Amino acid sequence: MIKAVFITNIPSPYRVDFFAYLQEHYPEYEFHVIFSGAGMENRKWSVELAELKNAHFLKSKTIIIRKRFDDRYIFLPVGVEKTLQEIHPDLVFAMEYNPTILRAVHWCQKKKIPFISWTDGTLNSEKNIGKVQRMSRSYIIKRAAAFVASSTASRQAQIAYGADEKKCFISYLTVDIQKYLQKKTEYGGRELLYVGSLIQRKGLDLLFPALAQTREDICLTIVGEGQEKEALMEQAKKLGITSRIRFLGYVEGEPLRELYHNADVFILPTREDCFGLVILEAMCASLPVISSKYADGAFDLVQEGENGCIIDPEDTAAFAAKIDQIFADEKRLAEMGQKSYEFAHAFSFQEVAKGCIDALHYVTGKA
Repeated sequence: MIKAVFITNIPSPYRVDFFAYLQEHYPEYEFHVIFSGAGMENRKWSVELAELKNAHFLKSKTIIIRKRFDDRYIFLPVGVEKTLQEIHPDLVFAMEYNPTILRAVHWCQKKKIPFISWTDGTLNSEKNIGKVQRMSRSYIIKRAAAFVASSTASRQAQIAYGADEKKCFISYLTVDIQKYLQKKTEYGGRELLYVGSLIQRKGLDLLFPALAQTREDICLTIVGEGQEKEALMEQAKKLGITSRIRFLGYVEGEPLRELYHNADVFILPTREDCFGLVILEAMCASLPVISSKYADGAFDLVQEGENGCIIDPEDTAAFAAKIDQIFADEKRLAEMGQKSYEFAHAFSFQEVAKGCIDALHYVTGKA
């Protein structure tokens, strides 16, 4: 039995669900997961670890770098090599390019254990990285036996950093779509839904001026918390759109499913997202999508004119026009929502796992 270990930063719900799926549906492999830390203070989600086997948590010192758009967390772990030695894997999935991964890669080189480099990052999300970060990517990519990307844009980044295109596989970032799938048939309202953090990176301050230029019966529901909440409320007041916006705070589970179901269109005006999983959650709920071109996963999720559109959030007039346009035809809105529901099935764990397993087979000689 081949023993493989995933090394990642924290137990996010979508990753934990995916790892548990692999363990259950590919019993011919023994999958382990090493987490650099237990969580981050800016992540409010609940994670159910009961179904995940072979989970290992490293003791880490956490450095938080406060940045303009979002905070950056760096884990400085203790015991990476010891934990790997105890597991004694045949293969390592090294997720991203952080200090934990650098130490793991060094261990793999020393022990002659192949590793697969896996990333969510894109050229857009990493456009401002420094020299040391670029060096770490070069070091890891030169030594990897294969590559897994979480999106088409992530694959492009790997190739740009020097990865061999023939060794690149895609395993889309996803959620357990069974938790979100719900058919919707009525789209008679005028409700936009945003789900995410209230931070500058997410671009709500770009959406508000556009909303102010749309027809007055279009409203916006905002689900999430963050440091920009008061500034956003003040901006809404100045624009005269306070009555058209609801701030609901952080919501998850069944109440969040209900909010998706009751909305008419999902909107993500982000300045930067390497994927944008909330788009997929909304698609599962049969919602048409208006996404920023800076959500790199949108180019895999949104088919222009079919289940939504991709916009430039900094072009206020064009942004407003797209919002008005998508609400102009109720029948077309319903058709786009049904397309979202159909397209979402391509991101099931069953489908997404294929890229991961193909990479594993490539490295172990089973391809």
